[in-house]
Amino acid sequence: MFDLKNFAPELLYAFTFHNARPGTYPYHQHDFIELSILLDGSSDYRISGQWQHVTAGQALLFNPGVWHQETQKPRTHSTQLHIGLRELALPGVTPGALPFADSVVALGEQQAAFMACARRVAAESQAAGAFGHDVMVQAQVVELLCLLLRALPDNRVSADRVMTGEPAATTDQRALVAAATYYLEAHYREALTLTALAAELHVAPAHLSRTFKAVNGVSPMTFLTQLRLKKAHQILRDTDWPVNQVAGAVGYQDPFYFSRLFKQHYGSPPSAVQGAWDK
Repeated sequence: MFDLKNFAPELLYAFTFHNARPGTYPYHQHDFIELSILLDGSSDYRISGQWQHVTAGQALLFNPGVWHQETQKPRTHSTQLHIGLRELALPGVTPGALPFADSVVALGEQQAAFMACARRVAAESQAAGAFGHDVMVQAQVVELLCLLLRALPDNRVSADRVMTGEPAATTDQRALVAAATYYLEAHYREALTLTALAAELHVAPAHLSRTFKAVNGVSPMTFLTQLRLKKAHQILRDTDWPVNQVAGAVGYQDPFYFSRLFKQHYGSPPSAVQGAWDK
């Protein structure tokens, strides 16, 4: 995907922090990249104005200028690995940034390897006096970044052109994806299939799927699932609707299937989100 022969980011810090004290930290941003990885427990983050509940096994990526704030709620705890980086350059991507469009990264198939590497970084960060400590941490952080970049196909990417050896999307391709995105956002409550969506747009399903993924990084149906779950999260946070009503409101007739998808995506069941900000 990327030519990494000259990949040599500057490591600013790598440290673990265990927090069991309730409180809210200041809303802030950085002029460098920060990775925050939940090794244990859970925490809540306000990212660009939106709250997210984050649990062990999830990773947060804050590119320069992304506002964020952490809250540790009563009777909860978290252990996090924080890594700061600058001087990171990838072809076709804004210098000093990583091409993820969302701060909560979907690690997908890379999760096990990513978390194992993160725990090695955490362990090495406690051994500051050991021989080769700085070299070890630098090498492990580069490994961590490579695993993060392997997760890119399952994430929304930024508007920067990502060099994959394929030509940039044409105007017609972007117009098709924009039309598909608009339709999905307007009809996500309905029973939708790729075939039905392609028929609405007068294109072949395979062509639509291939074009949508090339431009947005995910398939139309994956985008639909993410959209529905995001809407469901908002409803759960702001109302006391039962789970089956929330599921129906975002296009799922089976509340058990909806709950399973929700937990896979957010790391916690719908019941953990509902009314969380009133507690």
